[in-house]
Amino acid sequence: MTSAASIDLTDLSVFREGRDAEVFRLLRDEDPLHWNAEPDGGPGFWSVTRHEDVRRVASEPAVTVREGTQIPSRRAEGESARSIHHLDAPEHLKLRRVVVPHVRPAVVKRLEGEIERTVDELLDPLVGAGELDLVAEVSSRLPLLVLGRLLGVPAADCPDILRWTNQMASQDPEYSDGPETAVRAREEVFAYFRELEASRRAAPQGDIVSVLATAEVDGCPLSRGQLDAYYLILMVAGNETTRNLLSGGVHALNLEPGSHAWMGESPENLRGGIEEMLRWVSPVLCMRRTAVEPIALHGRTVAPGEKIVMWFVSGNRDDRVFSDPDRFRPDRAEADHLGFGWGPHACLGAHLARLEAQVFFRRLHERGLVVEQAGEVDRLSSNFFRGIKHLPVRIVEAARV
Repeated sequence: MTSAASIDLTDLSVFREGRDAEVFRLLRDEDPLHWNAEPDGGPGFWSVTRHEDVRRVASEPAVTVREGTQIPSRRAEGESARSIHHLDAPEHLKLRRVVVPHVRPAVVKRLEGEIERTVDELLDPLVGAGELDLVAEVSSRLPLLVLGRLLGVPAADCPDILRWTNQMASQDPEYSDGPETAVRAREEVFAYFRELEASRRAAPQGDIVSVLATAEVDGCPLSRGQLDAYYLILMVAGNETTRNLLSGGVHALNLEPGSHAWMGESPENLRGGIEEMLRWVSPVLCMRRTAVEPIALHGRTVAPGEKIVMWFVSGNRDDRVFSDPDRFRPDRAEADHLGFGWGPHACLGAHLARLEAQVFFRRLHERGLVVEQAGEVDRLSSNFFRGIKHLPVRIVEAARV
């Protein structure tokens, strides 16, 4: 039997093969503050895996995000200005406030009709069309089209956004030839949004690129580096979380027959089912911090300068908080999940992701459709995103199932 001390969370096969639930159960029970060496010569990192500890570290003033939020010490935006992901208070909140008014529930709610039309346009040619890849046909396209509308990106350019996102979100060999792929994609993203930004400066519109192009913080316009970093983080975060939630949610529904019908019985059931999907899927597996003061946990101490990783995916399966945690239960009463992270850096686009998922699963029910899984899940090789690369399904009328 594997010992807790020997577990290596940089081994991507654990996540690609779906073995992480058993690994994290062992860590929560036997090694809740787990030291992990880095096989690439990095300095190593601590992991917190219990729900209570994840929430504590996420809210802990004795940590910083400035050294990175992924396990490797790198920043997606490069070495120029930092994105909101890599800024502590008060700079983080100042920059976050630029976009917050445009992603509040009342604002994103105005997109509901457009999201519904987009869902129907995506579904129409797929109903009864036989086996298809849900990720390619629906899960990756819906959030990109909605995000494009929000940012001001034309629909024709969304395939490029998807390609860049895939290349930067992981080093899965299907999308990446190595770190240089992400660097090249980042430069293409910067060039694209700089051109879009120039057009918005000339003729502002009601989109977030227009907002950022004319925004000020402390009386000063955003710098070139701040703008580049903001575009990058919005593009990746606005796509990955929703895509993984939709794909993982469909997979979950297929594991629990009758759950889709139950979710369709009322708006309350639908909202509860989406929250359970967020818990069960955990679209973002983890986030990292770096200690700036000693942090004592479980008889050990994280020293200043050491990395500490919060595993949201593990906290969401903690049986100290959730009963029968490895089972998808849309009627679950415990809703205190970590699906959008926790604390001041919780997901900026949470309201939009929830709305997209609610509209998608509601329209399936209203149209009497069932998404029937037709093959095995092909998972992303990543310990950062809970991604599904390919999910073979058939979309059929419920009466034909």
